[in-house]
Amino acid sequence: MRILVLSNLYPPNVVGGYERLCHEVSSELVARGHEVTVLTSTFGAERADYPGQRVIRELELLTGSDIYTPFSGGEEERAAINARNLAALRRVLDEVRPDIVFAWNLFFLDSSILAELEASPYRTVVMLTDNWLLVMRNPAFVSGFFRDMVHGAGSFVPPAQPASWRVAAGRAKRALQRLAGITPPRKLEAIFGSRFMRDFYAAGGTVFRTHRVIHNGVKQAPRGAAPVPDRTRLVQPGSLRLLFAGRLVDLKGAHTAVEALSLLDPWALGVGRITLTVIGDEQDKAYMRRFAQAVESSGRPADVVLRPVVAEAELPALFDSHDVYLFPSLYEPFSLTLIHALACGIPTIASDVGGNPEIVRDGESGLLFRRGDAPDLARAIARLAQHPALRARLAHEGEATGRRFTFERMVGEMERFLQDAG
Repeated sequence: MRILVLSNLYPPNVVGGYERLCHEVSSELVARGHEVTVLTSTFGAERADYPGQRVIRELELLTGSDIYTPFSGGEEERAAINARNLAALRRVLDEVRPDIVFAWNLFFLDSSILAELEASPYRTVVMLTDNWLLVMRNPAFVSGFFRDMVHGAGSFVPPAQPASWRVAAGRAKRALQRLAGITPPRKLEAIFGSRFMRDFYAAGGTVFRTHRVIHNGVKQAPRGAAPVPDRTRLVQPGSLRLLFAGRLVDLKGAHTAVEALSLLDPWALGVGRITLTVIGDEQDKAYMRRFAQAVESSGRPADVVLRPVVAEAELPALFDSHDVYLFPSLYEPFSLTLIHALACGIPTIASDVGGNPEIVRDGESGLLFRRGDAPDLARAIARLAQHPALRARLAHEGEATGRRFTFERMVGEMERFLQDAG
């Protein structure tokens, strides 16, 4: 297949897992014999060549000086940027004439990009592991969701899925149209990284011609010769070592972990000290100020250690050197880091939001707590601290669960969907 990949960011210019996964999938599709062209932005200014991929860096993002700063230009400048982006897309489509357009994260691009794709003769599949398309189509719904169900006390209730006979009827109709030589109007097709994302888009009223849920997967780092930790014992006797690893932004909830730490009494849990290691980048300066205030207000600043991001190859050693992994996101479509943690066998506590329950089964492969609820997180930590056998059981079941979310399985399912004529 000739595949045109669209992404707002592309390595080496990265912020999160979306663009990293896009690059890894593109590289694997090349390895499987497909011809891949990537159209991405100039953001970040760094350049790199990747074997078998033609990477075109021409799109302009509607942001400020960094990805966390809003666009400050006027309407005339915005219109000029959109016009240049559309011209670049049209030119690349004419050059590549792809069998399929595979659109990943298009945050900070105008919705006219989607309109152009829908008007084109090319089949387009969007990869949805975040809410960017719904922000373009139904921003009021997204704003209400974050106000009421992320930062508020509301609960997300998934809409009812269509009956199986309706799904089958739709497939039969499309098959008959192909046999009769009838080409129905082009609509976007979608791959969702989780059932939560599927339900989220359905609740927001976005309809796709076809769709499939394909859970994200990771390239799981080998443990090497390091022995598997005995999770009935603490890594350092007399000390409970907690770990947070993720982007340091509001929605990832590192501040909730700090608040939970402040509620824990080491002596009541039978240890001399409880520490929290926080791994993440510090690009979001506004959040880092809030995080620093949370650390200072906790009364335990000496027990919080901030460290930079580590390479994926170092994750097993990182997880092995801590007793409990905390994943306190306020909003989470489907986390790659959470999969890595489970696969490495560290007892894990995650918030009960988004795609997390599709990875962590509460009480079986990990523990879930109420999002943003520091006392509930503290209770879950105390439970693991006081029950060594539970830590060991969750670690064992979590590792088996994490090992099922493989990168190879994910790409294979994606490839089959892309090859399907829909």
